[in-house]
Amino acid sequence: MSPKKKSNSGSILNGVKWTSIQFVLETAFRFSIRLILAKLLFPEQFGLIGMAAVFISIANAASDLGMGAALIQKKEDDDAIKMYDTAFWSGLGWGVSVFLFMSLVIGPIAANFYEEPLLLKLIPVLSLGILIKPFSLIHTVILTRAMNFKSIAKIYNSTFLIAGIIAIFAAFLDFGVWALVINSVLGGVLSVPIFFYVTKWKPKRKWNKNYFKEIFGFGAYSTGTLVFSNITYNIDNLIIGKMLGATLLGSYTLAFSFTENLRQMISGILNKVMYPVFGKNQDDKEKLKGYFLKIIYFNALIIYPLMAFLLIFAEDIILGFFGDKWQATIIPLQILSIAIMVHSVVNSFTSLIRGLGKPKLEMKIIIGLTVFVLIPSLALGIYYYGLKGAALAILVNKIVLASIGLTVLKREIALQPKKVFEAIKSALIGVFFGGTIVWGLGFIEILDKFYVLSPIYITLYLAIVYSLEKHQVKELINKIR
Repeated sequence: MSPKKKSNSGSILNGVKWTSIQFVLETAFRFSIRLILAKLLFPEQFGLIGMAAVFISIANAASDLGMGAALIQKKEDDDAIKMYDTAFWSGLGWGVSVFLFMSLVIGPIAANFYEEPLLLKLIPVLSLGILIKPFSLIHTVILTRAMNFKSIAKIYNSTFLIAGIIAIFAAFLDFGVWALVINSVLGGVLSVPIFFYVTKWKPKRKWNKNYFKEIFGFGAYSTGTLVFSNITYNIDNLIIGKMLGATLLGSYTLAFSFTENLRQMISGILNKVMYPVFGKNQDDKEKLKGYFLKIIYFNALIIYPLMAFLLIFAEDIILGFFGDKWQATIIPLQILSIAIMVHSVVNSFTSLIRGLGKPKLEMKIIIGLTVFVLIPSLALGIYYYGLKGAALAILVNKIVLASIGLTVLKREIALQPKKVFEAIKSALIGVFFGGTIVWGLGFIEILDKFYVLSPIYITLYLAIVYSLEKHQVKELINKIR
């Protein structure tokens, strides 16, 4: 193997290692904090944040005009570096504009739409994250292009932990919904000075119109895709909040956090590492196929057992840890767990499309799914079946997404669906047999306890997967070491 290939492989493995560390710690922080906050607060308060998040998430997706993705996608470092100052000032100006729009226009509209006056105050404060984001845009790009994921992991983990601890204290002091606001916003604010310190990069007072056009040319489609992706991820909150109210929306957002948000965090590990790799290898289809199949393989090994765990033990988790006030979360959680397993068949394929320099195609897929599948399914599902219908609509959307994704992969990089299913085969076998055995043991009264069956399930899954993938597991451990 050439030194260049070794270096690239080593960078990828190191990136996986540190983004994995970030993921494990961040997930532990987020879920532990969310568990504590859910015990201290009520579904209605989570529902209010869910209502605001519909608009905040969409605005946040548009807050950097896709410039971060455009700069990361550049093949050569010099081509990206010369555009940093233009991207910074453009992002800052746009961020201020979006913040003012959210505070002065969207806040009143949302409060009137949901008939929740508190949103007039919540949305401007939650929008502070949009105002702050441009200050760390270039610093994140610099660290990502350098594959310095160790620094990114340390920054996010420390700030998330501090924000979470302060939010818990706020909840104890009866701050109510504002404890959730602190948890959402404070981490981003704290990270900015640390990014400046780590990268040592400071913006110069210069702006180039041609550079802006070049960045925006790519970023426009990338931003459009992110906006419609966020509409897709949040349209359910919009409709549920309007039709069913804040309390049921709060129950739904907890189920969504355990499933879709967890999937996004897990896939984000490899996406952050592989997106720049996709961009630098966009002309080599065979390499792209290999990289993509590795992503699917590792995602499946992690996501499938987690989702099956939630499917099997949903009632124990919700009632045992969160209490009866969250009972409406149980069935949506089980349905969404299945939906995420379907999605995992093509997990990260949109990141690959973006890395190929085809954000327009990605945007078309997202728009089509949102308009022709998701919205009609949600409207009908909620109308006839309430919260369960919303979860079923997400499942339908994921099935269609997986079908389209497999078709696009075959066309763009000649990746056959058979190869994709081979990549997830071991995870599927482990989940099926582990889940089936635990389900059968559940009929034995003395064993039908969460603390007995859950470790049995985990042990069975790990044993089955290890027996099927012994060589791969040993090779990965040796490389990471």
